[in-house]
Amino acid sequence: MFNKKNILLISKINLFLISFFITLVLFPFTLSKYQTTSTGNVNSNIAFYLFKTDYQVQRIKLADIKPSSVPNVYTFSISNQNNSKISDVDIEYILRIVTTTNIPLRYQLYKNEDYQSNDATNLINGNNTTIYQDDDGTYFQKFEFSTEELLYSTPKTNNYTLVVYYDDTNKEFKYQDTVESIRIIIDSKQIID
Repeated sequence: MFNKKNILLISKINLFLISFFITLVLFPFTLSKYQTTSTGNVNSNIAFYLFKTDYQVQRIKLADIKPSSVPNVYTFSISNQNNSKISDVDIEYILRIVTTTNIPLRYQLYKNEDYQSNDATNLINGNNTTIYQDDDGTYFQKFEFSTEELLYSTPKTNNYTLVVYYDDTNKEFKYQDTVESIRIIIDSKQIID
């Protein structure tokens, strides 16, 4: 007849094979034939992210804006360097100017050129201007400009001139206690290839 030892041995082998196949089905894995080990030194320097913006120091004082044939001129710059330090990373930024529409002001923006020059190019046009309303019903005008890059290998400064016109034909008293807001927004990030 059957030997108890043989039956126990066959049962153990069957149990092992069944559990092995269940493991293969439930937990697929790969066997690696090769293995390597290496050591190395890593310099854990943190990138120096430098983005200098002058406009934070200069404030647009709207109390000084009065109806006149002479424009109000404000300058600011965006740079990837500060004194002798330069950014360790490539930077891209988008410049936006957001204003309320309470006072009939006209805006012009020039980059790296004299706004009074005959060949100066005004960056504000119908293609980059939108008017929208917030939840409180306030209307805003937004000027959004194309993305600019500041590469870490090249020190670069973009000088901007914002020219604000308040025509002297608008001397109406209805604007006397009106508040206008002008915000310059620079949205920057590191370029990651």
